[in-house]
Amino acid sequence: MGLDLGTNSIGWAVIERAEDNSCKLLDRGVHVFQDGVAHDKSGEKPAVQDRTTARASRRHYFRRRLRKIELLKVLIKHQLCPSLSMDELDQWRYKRVYPLRDDFIDWQRTDDNIDKNPYHDRFICITRKLDMNSQGDRYLLGRALYHLNQRRGFLSNRKEAGKEDETGKVKQGISELSTKIEAAGCNYLGEFFYKCYGEEKIRTQYTAREEHYRKEFNAICTKQELPEQLVHELERAIFFQRPLKSQKGNVGKCTFEKGKPRCAISHPRYEAFRMWQFLNSVRISYLGGVSRPLSDEEVDSIFPLFFRKSKPDFGFEEIAKRIAGKGNYAYQDSPSEQAYKFNYKMTANVPGCPVSAAILASAGIEPGRNWEEELC
Repeated sequence: MGLDLGTNSIGWAVIERAEDNSCKLLDRGVHVFQDGVAHDKSGEKPAVQDRTTARASRRHYFRRRLRKIELLKVLIKHQLCPSLSMDELDQWRYKRVYPLRDDFIDWQRTDDNIDKNPYHDRFICITRKLDMNSQGDRYLLGRALYHLNQRRGFLSNRKEAGKEDETGKVKQGISELSTKIEAAGCNYLGEFFYKCYGEEKIRTQYTAREEHYRKEFNAICTKQELPEQLVHELERAIFFQRPLKSQKGNVGKCTFEKGKPRCAISHPRYEAFRMWQFLNSVRISYLGGVSRPLSDEEVDSIFPLFFRKSKPDFGFEEIAKRIAGKGNYAYQDSPSEQAYKFNYKMTANVPGCPVSAAILASAGIEPGRNWEEELC
């Protein structure tokens, strides 16, 4: 049998060899494997990317629809928009059947001939005290709030301990818009967009939830002297964002203590276990002698390499250099004549203990063999 092993296929052939060394082909074939990646105009991409993108879009539209429905419940309760029944809202939520009542559609309709658009309503709510006894004014306020709900802006979940990434297209666009608002002599986003309405594109601007929309929402509530309970209900309906789902359920079970979750990779106990496991696995030979583990003195010399806050990992060559000296080391299978040979390649990555290093530094403790006991 002969095999031709390729990246996406295996070709095979079976022959029979006679006594006179002649060969007879008995059978042959090829088995082609499906590509592990998909292809588009830009090249290769993950096979599940289209499915993942579509799922994310479905979730995005569903949550936006749910947010609108929750706000409409508040607006209907306080007579700030045309009334819809719970059955109509449920039909929209579960079966995506949009309410088509004439008064509800007319409430949302835009007519530039009579200056009827959401940006006009937002501008009026910011600059003029409305008459809450007038149905027209109540509907105008409700339409402005409904528009805030539709365009509530960007709020990233990717924030690290109070540090915000000020770079990037979105952050830069938000900063530029804030500068434009200030330069135009406006205080709020709705006020600025009303001045720009019909003159330049509005939907292409990047907006921030806290800096722009929440600021305008608070200004509208203050200007219209809305009751505290109503403000609370509106704020929750417009700006509520569920927290990220917990990933605790994805933690595997411990190999040694059945039924208990594994230790977190950032836990100091795990960092200590990982460090000692690695140190005990290192083998060294001198001038072709017998391979041996590291001595206590050698461990003490390389111990500080693991406790650097700014360097979560490092190359094995740093360990070899500490023990053997510069240029006097090599990998054990290397044909070179260096005196010290190690069982790890010099390019091997060694994980450090950055969390433990930060804790020790804050406590003023120097890392040593008994650093765990000192910390406790």
